[in-house]
Amino acid sequence: MNTITMQPTSTHNDLEHLAQQLDQSDDYQVLRRFKPVSYYHPDKGETLHKVCIIDTETTGLDTERCEIIELGYQILSFDSHGQMYEVLCAKNFLNEPKGEITPEVTQVTGLTIDDVKGHQIPWDEVVEDMQEVQLIVAHNAGFDRPVVERYNDVFVDKVWGCSASQIDWFNLAKVGSRSQEFLCWKVGQFFYHAHRALDDVQALTHLLTFTISEQQLPAFHFLLSVVRQQKVMIKATGAPFEVKDDLKSRGYRWNAAERVWQKVFDVSLQESELAWLIENNTQNPTLIKLKATDTFSVRAK
Repeated sequence: MNTITMQPTSTHNDLEHLAQQLDQSDDYQVLRRFKPVSYYHPDKGETLHKVCIIDTETTGLDTERCEIIELGYQILSFDSHGQMYEVLCAKNFLNEPKGEITPEVTQVTGLTIDDVKGHQIPWDEVVEDMQEVQLIVAHNAGFDRPVVERYNDVFVDKVWGCSASQIDWFNLAKVGSRSQEFLCWKVGQFFYHAHRALDDVQALTHLLTFTISEQQLPAFHFLLSVVRQQKVMIKATGAPFEVKDDLKSRGYRWNAAERVWQKVFDVSLQESELAWLIENNTQNPTLIKLKATDTFSVRAK
């Protein structure tokens, strides 16, 4: 008769010891499940500011028409060097749209119309939370900002940053993709349940605390340095047709309404970009200086 010996359940410490052993080998990389963090660093008397990390789940990708079905954000204190301190609040709200939630949206978010039925975002509460926030950050601010501004004006006069486009992940962290999930895997070596608003927010916050580059500074430090620079919109007015592929490869986007290629630059890059345009037979480019509170908004399009 064979006897089956029951092995005791491994404890967290046992599993962590095994993970550390695997980490020491070049043949393995261990990803740990992310758990929300309330404190990153104790307050040492620095002058602190407030940042809101935000994310939306919506019924589609058209920023002029899609409806919010979930809003998640958390507000943290940070210093001028990009060090995060304390999570001051973390909130998640469901919202019933007027239209439908398609099967494609459900597949991405896991949300159905039954999940959000009867729910509404308490905008008075959101406005109160945002009063002392100096900066709002999203991983795709060019999408999230126009959407939330349609719902409430509290977002209009805020400075926004984008952790996808305003951190040079390739040169600073040697990561070729700007997907948030992929960055969490490669930079933070953690995984999480993606595409729910607050889950994405908490994971993004954590990602921004990891040190990158040879300087070994938090990723949020590099985002802040870009946010602080004056921005200018350059429109390649009069650009010849044969330059369109070069413009596209340089990050210009087609403005169909004005029939012009355009891109937002840091002012420090303005002169070199104008010189390139002139060299490529675009003699009269249009320059529009942007307010700090206009970046990623419809006002910068």
